[in-house]
Amino acid sequence: MKNRIILVSISILLVIGLIFVLNNETKKTFVIDGIKYAVNLDGEATSTVPSKGLYEVAVICENATGKWDYDNWKLKLTNMTSEKASCSLDFTTITKVNLNDYIISLSGQTQGTGQVVNENGYRYEGKNPNNYIWFNNELWRIIGVFDEDSHGVTGENLVKIIREESIGGLVWDKSNTNDWSASSLKSLLNGAYYDWESNKSSVSMYCYGYSTTVPGNCDYSEIGINDTYRSMIQEVTWYLRGYSSTSATAENFYNYERTTGTVYSGRPTETTGNIGLMYPSDYGYSVLASSCARTTNLNSYGSSSCAGQSWLYKAGYEWTITPYSSWPRFVFSLYNNNILNYDNAFYSNSLRPVLYLSSSVYKIAGDGTISNPYIILN
Repeated sequence: MKNRIILVSISILLVIGLIFVLNNETKKTFVIDGIKYAVNLDGEATSTVPSKGLYEVAVICENATGKWDYDNWKLKLTNMTSEKASCSLDFTTITKVNLNDYIISLSGQTQGTGQVVNENGYRYEGKNPNNYIWFNNELWRIIGVFDEDSHGVTGENLVKIIREESIGGLVWDKSNTNDWSASSLKSLLNGAYYDWESNKSSVSMYCYGYSTTVPGNCDYSEIGINDTYRSMIQEVTWYLRGYSSTSATAENFYNYERTTGTVYSGRPTETTGNIGLMYPSDYGYSVLASSCARTTNLNSYGSSSCAGQSWLYKAGYEWTITPYSSWPRFVFSLYNNNILNYDNAFYSNSLRPVLYLSSSVYKIAGDGTISNPYIILN
């Protein structure tokens, strides 16, 4: 029998006629669409499913693979091997913990093959830390938690995340200038990618592949930010100062990006928006100092102890948000030899969207591993 996927919606008040008792009344089971269920709430059998809220849900199934869909508050079944599938759902009440506070509490602790380290923000650093998060129905990763010096929102600690996989290769700016505030990529990410239904007509204006005259593939009807997750995104300030060399450390770049760096010919030093890209400093801090000395310049990261120990590096040409400030058209990018370099803004490099989550977002489940990413609600 072919595998099939079923999304099963369980009403809050189940049909009483479907309930019967097994195992000396320790479990109450019911059947929907041929699937047998048993539900427990905080260790007690129940004939109702709690409303969406502060519950971690454990799913155990026979003859199928089950996963709880927290967004839609439904059970997702895959890999069914028999019509006689059965699932046990255990709802456990949890204490509300904001995601930013939770990550800060991990400071100094080992996370997978990395740590959370307080270096100009509480950052995940190392080869493969447990920083996976389920966002927009796909895997993203947590860069860290940052205060207002990094994002401009007064008094807030915000979680910054990056999409695990690239959304494709696009030019940074179709006019080949390194002003992010006016770039075609900023307009695309904060338009059609951020809200497809409202901005899809603008794709032809801003979507460009390697050639500045041939639009790339920017259909974000499936991978663009959806309504549920859009409400979790915080509009922030993106700092646009740059530098005139790749010979600088992670700390140097952090300061250049925000305060001490320059821009070409009086261009703006900051802009606001919902979606951006990584900074060079994010890459620089993505390895543990015990592996890659903080005195190492980012153009010397091409070693097993630096890039080879970075969770953020993806082994390819990838854009950052930061301009190479002594020229009007160059932008810093990661090269496939692991180092920071720069390219013309009209080159087509891969890109991974970066955004900040609202401080109201809280963790509901998961441990940050790839098989059990953090689940969040707002």
